[in-house]
Amino acid sequence: MPVAMPALAQAPPPAGWTIGLGFGAGWNSNPHEISTRAKGDSAFSPDISLSYRRALWEGGALTLSVFGGSELYGRETSAGFQRLLGTVALSQTWQATTATVNIVQRKALSHDFFRHDSASTEIGVNLSRIVTLDESWSLLVFGRLARRLVGDGTEDRWRANANVTLTYKSGAWSWRAGGGFAYALEDKTPILPRINDRSISARLGVAYEWDKDREIALGGSFNRTYSSYQPNRFKSFSLQPRVSATIRF
Repeated sequence: MPVAMPALAQAPPPAGWTIGLGFGAGWNSNPHEISTRAKGDSAFSPDISLSYRRALWEGGALTLSVFGGSELYGRETSAGFQRLLGTVALSQTWQATTATVNIVQRKALSHDFFRHDSASTEIGVNLSRIVTLDESWSLLVFGRLARRLVGDGTEDRWRANANVTLTYKSGAWSWRAGGGFAYALEDKTPILPRINDRSISARLGVAYEWDKDREIALGGSFNRTYSSYQPNRFKSFSLQPRVSATIRF
């Protein structure tokens, strides 16, 4: 999976249309997410998104968005994905805390990849809070609970995760460090009555914003998954430079 850069603590985006463009090229130590010894491989990850945000009342907003992204490996080609996501989200912000209810529809764009191409619908609730420590330091706390329904009916999941990100900002530079815990309960599978997956992760990143909404970043992450189903247990390390731009209108 692509390296998820720790999010920079910031205010909710303004109402209106937004186009996001991104490109990353990096390396993953375990692209197939397998429990045995794995060979690392390099990949590039282009993505594009379009969203519309409408303010409904004070602190409340409705956001509609579409995201298309790929992760394409040089040698382990079947480990990648080409994916389209559509999201409807209703959010409410009180001071520095935001609660969001969203529905995410995920669909594969290419079935040449067999690991990450299952279509699904996910209904979830997010809660996040920004804690400003001083002029340079901030802390972002995030939690999510969701129900994922896989389109072909082979499995359904409860998913929960929580993470924190500490950000230090100095001029155009931002240094970020974070970690988190994730839990997934597959309560409808063709293999076992239920499968419990537990993951821990750590992330480091640095970013340079040379202009408003124009950023180049380097991120690294480590992930370790424990599971009641042995083939689901794996660990991986990822490193990815990335450049991104946001256009608002």
